[in-house]
Formats: sequence, C-alpha cells, structure tokens
Amino acid sequence: QLQKARELADARNVAKSKYVRGMSHELRTPLNAVLGYAQLLEHDHAMPAGLRHSVRVIRRSGDHLASLVDGLLDISMIEAGRLMVMKEEVQLPSFLSQLVDMVQLQARDAGLTFKYSTPKNLPGSVYTDEKRLRQILINLLSNAIRYTDKGSVILRISYSGQVARFDIEDTGLGIAPADLKRIFEPFERIEHPGRAAVSGSGLGLTITRLLTEALGGELTVTSTPGKGSLFSVRLML
Repeated sequence: QLQKARELADARNVAKSKYVRGMSHELRTPLNAVLGYAQLLEHDHAMPAGLRHSVRVIRRSGDHLASLVDGLLDISMIEAGRLMVMKEEVQLPSFLSQLVDMVQLQARDAGLTFKYSTPKNLPGSVYTDEKRLRQILINLLSNAIRYTDKGSVILRISYSGQVARFDIEDTGLGIAPADLKRIFEPFERIEHPGRAAVSGSGLGLTITRLLTEALGGELTVTSTPGKGSLFSVRLML
C-alpha cells in the first residue's frame, strides 16, 4: 500500500511539473513582448529623461514578473531536489539600487514611507546567486508592503565577517504567534478580521524560505500583532 501510494504521488508530481512547464511557457510569451518593447523604449534616444526612468521601472518590474514565472518552476525543482544554484560576481551597490528603485515605487503607490540603510563597510562586489537573492528580497519587501496599511517599510542591511543580514521591517498587521510557522506552508494565508483578503499565489514565503536555505542561509521572523513584523535573512556573501 505504501509503495502504491508513493507511485501515485510520483505520477501526480510528474503531471504537475508538466503543467507548470506548459503554463510558464504561456505566461512568458506575452511577458517577453512587454520586456522587448520596454527595452526598445529605454534605448530610444528621443525618449525624455523623465519618461526614461519610468520605462526602466517597467522593464525591471517585467523582469520581476519573469522571476515569478521562474518561481513556479522552482517549486517543482525544489520538491524534486533538482534546484540549480549559481555562484557569480554581483555588484552589490548597483544590485541594491535597482531593487530600491522598484520597491520605492510600490511603497509610494501604497501610501507608505520606504526607508533604506546600508553600512559603510558594504563590499562593492560579492559572490552569490543574483537571481535567487533578488527573489528572496523582493518577495519579503512586497509582502511587507502588501500587509501594511499605514506607516513604513524598512530595509536595513548589515555586513560582518562575509555574512550579510537583510532586515525587512514593517508597521503592518503583524502575525499571531500561533501562525508564525504556518505562514511558510504552501498556499497558507493569514486572515485578518475586518480586512479584505490579500491577492497572491500563497507561495511567496514558501519559495523564499526554500531559496534562502538553498543558498545556505537562514530566514527568521518575529512579529507583534497590530504593530508589525521583522523578517531577517542571513547569507554568506
């Protein structure tokens, strides 16, 4: 009975992986068009400087959507134990500047204040998987904005002994102690009385934790209901 159950589960995983690959292809086709036209506009010399920045934000947001599509594949690959982690040189200040540009826009649209601080000893370049690190930070920052109605979202970075710590703090709804473990389970959503349900796939924190662990790091969270949450990522960079 156990063998049959395992064979059935394996067959379902194969079917799910095929579906995810097919859906990813369908999503990528229109997304590639958006990214292509954004790149053309960004390099158009007739584009006014003010609009050029907006187009650049569109392109970076499109890149983020592409990373979300890849996230669907990541879940399947992680479950199958086949996730590939790259190690490449990343220009950290430039990487963080691009990230902040996109997040500031999201926070402003949500009526929130975004604060960002880095240490003086932040290295110019590090070795890590740039794509995975971007996914981790964007997932956590987007969640902070999504679950904060007023106040601020803060990204604090510290660096010591080749270990970087990224703190994402918000003044949002907070998480009850009983729900702190549940938030990392796939498709789990925390409901807040009197507040409309938040859109999303319910996979963001699941992917974030798995990717952090795949990079050899640690993700922790502390939260006070009604006052906000603090997610911390520690990674060897």
